[in-house]
Amino acid sequence: TEEGEAVASAAKSSIVAASVVEAQGGPAAAVQMALQMLEAAQAKLVEAKKLVAEANHAAAPEEAPKTLAVDEPQPSGSKADGKKKKGGPPSAEEIAARQAAKQAEIEKKLIKDVTKEGGKKGVEIEGAADMGGLEFFCTTMEKPDGELKFLKMSMEAMNEVPDPDGEERRGGSGHVGKMIFSAGMEALAMVAYVPKDKQDRINATEWLKSVCADAGVKGEIQAGGDAGLATAVAKANPDAGMFTIKMKDAAMAHGFSYLRERGCFPEDTGDDDDDDGDYVYGDDDFPS
Repeated sequence: TEEGEAVASAAKSSIVAASVVEAQGGPAAAVQMALQMLEAAQAKLVEAKKLVAEANHAAAPEEAPKTLAVDEPQPSGSKADGKKKKGGPPSAEEIAARQAAKQAEIEKKLIKDVTKEGGKKGVEIEGAADMGGLEFFCTTMEKPDGELKFLKMSMEAMNEVPDPDGEERRGGSGHVGKMIFSAGMEALAMVAYVPKDKQDRINATEWLKSVCADAGVKGEIQAGGDAGLATAVAKANPDAGMFTIKMKDAAMAHGFSYLRERGCFPEDTGDDDDDDGDYVYGDDDFPS
């Protein structure tokens, strides 16, 4: 090192000087001279080290302030606590929350459409009952798209007591027994309803069980049904030729047949001039 070289050089100089002094003044004077020169060399070495240290410090770059890595946890209590870094990707929780909010908006709109369709259909059935003495009926609903929970909402909207102060009359068919169907891509949903004063003639669960047993339907009764309300689902099976639209037609035909056999729905004579013929299947009677 530079410091080592300086000490060696000073040692050599002191040895040379000591030799000269010894030749002139004897050994004692030579030793004294050598010690003085070594002390001077050591003092110069300390001064040189100090100057080198100061020079190195001045040349060193300033240390940049510490920044936290993206994945490094923020110190507790800092301003960044609970805040997402700007420009970073959304977290899994944020993505899930956005998806849930979007799904909630879609369902909210669907429920609005389902209840609107059900309310309007209820008014139409109410009118037919008032004019022709209709007590039982079968029809289809489009908006639930094969989802049982939404089809149940349709039935509730159909049976709702109309608001006399409402802008548009809705519901009003709670006194009419009904079986309604909704065909989706994967399943056919079915709901049967019978008001209390008609349950001595038609039982909702038995009515729907009979429909589900049809070879063209093969539906499954859901738990919780009774004489007044029953629900069922029939799964599509394209490989076996079971498509929901065809299943819906078979279910509706069977539902009407069940009513006719018990004298609860007019017989279809096939005569266009006969008023009874107007009740076949019902879809065309009540356009949405």
